[in-house]
Amino acid sequence: MKPIRILLVGGGHAHIEVIRQSPRLFNGLNTELILISPEPGAAYSGMLPGVVAGHYSVDDFLINLPALCEASGVAWHQGRFESLLPGRRAIVLAGGDELEFDFISFDIGSTPATLGYSLSAHLLGAKPITPFLQAWDHFLAEAAGNSGKVVTVVGAGVAGFELALAMRYRIDAGLGGAGCRWQLVSSGALLAGHNAFVRRAGAKALQRLGFDRHFGVSLDRVDSRAEGHMLHLSDGSELRSDFTVLCTPAAPVQDLGASNLPLTRDGFIPVNHCLQVLAHENAFAVGDIAQLPSPIAKAGVYAVRQGPVLAANLRKVITGERLTPFVPQKTFLKLITLGGQQAMASRGWFYCRGAWVWRWKNQIDTGFMEKYQR
Repeated sequence: MKPIRILLVGGGHAHIEVIRQSPRLFNGLNTELILISPEPGAAYSGMLPGVVAGHYSVDDFLINLPALCEASGVAWHQGRFESLLPGRRAIVLAGGDELEFDFISFDIGSTPATLGYSLSAHLLGAKPITPFLQAWDHFLAEAAGNSGKVVTVVGAGVAGFELALAMRYRIDAGLGGAGCRWQLVSSGALLAGHNAFVRRAGAKALQRLGFDRHFGVSLDRVDSRAEGHMLHLSDGSELRSDFTVLCTPAAPVQDLGASNLPLTRDGFIPVNHCLQVLAHENAFAVGDIAQLPSPIAKAGVYAVRQGPVLAANLRKVITGERLTPFVPQKTFLKLITLGGQQAMASRGWFYCRGAWVWRWKNQIDTGFMEKYQR
């Protein structure tokens, strides 16, 4: 009898949990799981600031997808999804390969909105992570032989704040500062949505490290120059920058306009509370690419928590059982790194900071990775 084929498109946090659970999850069912991903490594985004700061190696936060799949009896197919084939339960990949399926799930992540700018090794988003880290390594080499470089982070949420401090720590620790100047630009407030204690601690950290702060202004235009580029802000001011990282609100990691999937106005995949794609009962979407009926923040913690729900629902949709809804937490603990081996904790009104908070986060992160590094 032909096995029931489940395609997992993308190696995101939820899909790796499905893969880990699959030997037990689909025990007794005649199923075939295939993971499709353009890259063999999946990065755990929660450790990115630590990698940038030099606390971890790249291998420390990369999950080897082929190895994880092999250990779990899942097939791995390197490729990039392009579209569903109308009228068929099949997809086409970049290059023309076609794969049939009985059920399919999408977990392809997001990237900072690049606002239509022409990206380069000196102007790019923090995601996709691989090209960002390559550009960061290249800039470190440049900064070692050139003093006076200007580094700019656009976006002052947790991602932008952590990355700015991590880059500053790495250059201070490894290059003695290299004479760099640092800028943080944001249309919103610093660490918006966090309590006053967290915001105040963040502001003090930026002030202590000498960041030029430009809040309440957006990036309107970028002019490339022979060396670096000029950032034109909405208040009419201009900032020179040699290395600019965009940590702006999330956008789909790829244009799905021709995918034959239903999409929101922002290009995300709409799902119901059970993570099923609207009007496609045999399709699911999770992580940043999915848009729930009541939108939630594009945060890795939700993707991680969707993993067990998706795993259960993939089994239930096969066996005909009632699906389990995903109920996101209204608030969750955030551990925010401060460049060095210091961090602060934030949840509702709660705030604390110190080296012990960094060790706490390190224990959580390394424990997460140990589950998937085979």
